[in-house]
Amino acid sequence: MRIRLLTATALLSAAAALAGCGLLDEPGWVVYATGEPGARDIAVVNPATGEQRVVIAHTADDFSPVWSANHQWFAFLSDRDGNVELYLATADGATVMRATNTGVNESSPSWSPDGKRIAYVSPLETGEPRVLWLRLADLLPQRLAPGSFGDEDPAWSPTGEWVAFAGLAEDGTSRGLLLRNPDGVNQLQVSESSDSQPAWSPDGQRLAFVSQRDGNEEIYLVNVGPAGPEGQAVRLTDNPGRDFAPQWSPDGKRILFLSDRNGNLDLFTISTKGEGVEALTHNGVDELSARYGRDGRIVFVSVPDGRPALFLVSNDGAQAQLPTGSLPASQPDW
Repeated sequence: MRIRLLTATALLSAAAALAGCGLLDEPGWVVYATGEPGARDIAVVNPATGEQRVVIAHTADDFSPVWSANHQWFAFLSDRDGNVELYLATADGATVMRATNTGVNESSPSWSPDGKRIAYVSPLETGEPRVLWLRLADLLPQRLAPGSFGDEDPAWSPTGEWVAFAGLAEDGTSRGLLLRNPDGVNQLQVSESSDSQPAWSPDGQRLAFVSQRDGNEEIYLVNVGPAGPEGQAVRLTDNPGRDFAPQWSPDGKRILFLSDRNGNLDLFTISTKGEGVEALTHNGVDELSARYGRDGRIVFVSVPDGRPALFLVSNDGAQAQLPTGSLPASQPDW
């Protein structure tokens, strides 16, 4: 235990020492996975300058990087120790450490807004997913919702008080969304339907989420107060296709989502009133993921030539491919 504590402290010290370097001072850098699945590395690219560099290079599969809020470090997943574990790295990749040590595959890391804690999914050996969380200061994993059968899709609130997540029934289906205070004992039920993928508004007062309560995947919105949900959830999308992966714009006025309503996966946005659906892409190939930048621009993954690549949507709707080299690029975070 002493070794792990010292290692965690060393990571925090290394990140603090890097606080003055250019990479950390520029939150415009996009972090992403580069390479084929099974042999991916972690790279960054600056959309403003086109500069690109690999920051984590390893013979194992390193993937799913997620920035901390202050961009001093990022979390990522790797199978370098035999199974998929959660790792942490300083922004330039110079310091890397393993945050978990299990015999199962971790997934879905979500940072607290202060960058001191991470929630993630760690399944039992029998396969039931569970949301755990840990502090970087000690790396001691704790169960988010003791006593539940299973849970997934953790999302830390902008205030840091709550983690929203989907609770699971014994058959593996969602029994609704819940909020849990990791530092206390409070747990609030937000919904009791087949709901998943909660996404917090920038002000922490609303949750967008995916629900199948009406027969297919649609985007819903609910207000959240100190005592839990306020009023009924409102359906934002209404389409026979799948609408999923909601994400808020930085100004809290629109929600970005993926949909197959055109026959393939495209990017759309919709207002928080359920109006003004806008198709950002319509190209006959799948868009795989997308992330908002702090200035409202969007980075997304598309496969126009069969190879995943990163593209940028500017605030005026213009699109451009980012320079990421000849290898596949995926799983961006901004």
